[in-house]
Amino acid sequence: MSTTPDIDTALTTEILSHSSAAKENVRQSLASDVEAFLAQGGQIAAIPKDFRADPPKKPENNYGRGSI
Repeated sequence: MSTTPDIDTALTTEILSHSSAAKENVRQSLASDVEAFLAQGGQIAAIPKDFRADPPKKPENNYGRGSI
């Protein structure tokens, strides 16, 4: 997205309208942003579906540890 307030406001208005035309405009904008990113040498990495940034932790038993 751009840093221009008018464009950001227009995109927010389009997103909130939920019309198919508004969604198509957002899709086209996103596609052009992705194309520009790739044209500048950017790369898109595929992340596995089961990847977790924060692995599960063992549950802690805190029963009875607090003050009264």
